[in-house]
Amino acid sequence: MRALLAWLGCAALLAAAAGCSGGGKDNAPTKLSAGAFKDKVAAGITLGAEGLNGEPGFGLRVDVTKPNSLDTLTLRLGKPYAEYAAHPGRLGAIVGRLVKETETRMTRGNADETFAAARAHILPLLKPGSAFRRLDAQPATMDFPGHLRVVYGVQLDDSFTAVTPADLQRWHKPIAEIDRLALANLPRQTHATQPLLCEEKLCGWASGDGYDAARMLVPELRHEIVRKIGPAVYAVPRTSVFAALPIKLAPRIRDLVTREFVTAPNPVSRDVFVERGGKLVVLPT
Repeated sequence: MRALLAWLGCAALLAAAAGCSGGGKDNAPTKLSAGAFKDKVAAGITLGAEGLNGEPGFGLRVDVTKPNSLDTLTLRLGKPYAEYAAHPGRLGAIVGRLVKETETRMTRGNADETFAAARAHILPLLKPGSAFRRLDAQPATMDFPGHLRVVYGVQLDDSFTAVTPADLQRWHKPIAEIDRLALANLPRQTHATQPLLCEEKLCGWASGDGYDAARMLVPELRHEIVRKIGPAVYAVPRTSVFAALPIKLAPRIRDLVTREFVTAPNPVSRDVFVERGGKLVVLPT
């Protein structure tokens, strides 16, 4: 694998054609634009890092995912590109270093995170049970009504790393404590960045930040909705939608939920939920 990275440094995929040639004026490497540099890094990760995919992201960044894993990483390339722009002949070395650092970080997971450092960044995700069938390593989860499961991750500015049973063991924390902590962290993050939206009798969140469906888990956020529209029914057809209507309007939301669920690239649930005794349950059809 390392030999491949060294070869890519001089290959057409990752370097300008003359990037590894001798040092005359005529052989000076052609300087890549920021977008082309981003593409080289993304390709380098996909081809050179074990089991990782790199995709050019918005702006000067690369989004990194691992098949059969929930973990994600965003590489911000401002500094690496500035380094490359100052030294175009180092393209292969710079890309190789980024690939190696990315592979190391994605493999490490939360292994170097102490609980004290991680606790303020642990957030929940709500996923269908089917999302866990093909994962290479099962994260720590709790069951939820409607064949759903709650998974927890350490959310940093540039990464999401699922909490594993090994993390819980190392932190000496039960999953129930992680759940309480995550449900306390999410409303703080929500109130700081994502206000509740209401139109007529429809309320909810559709921010696209990855945590919209998970907001249904938080009693504090459900109570915020109830203060607006009274006792409500809730739906999370896809990761990016948490919607609520007054209970008496429940029939109106079912068809919309089903349609959203069926067409979603990231479906969560076709069920409609209602609160009973402080807990959410599936509303019978």
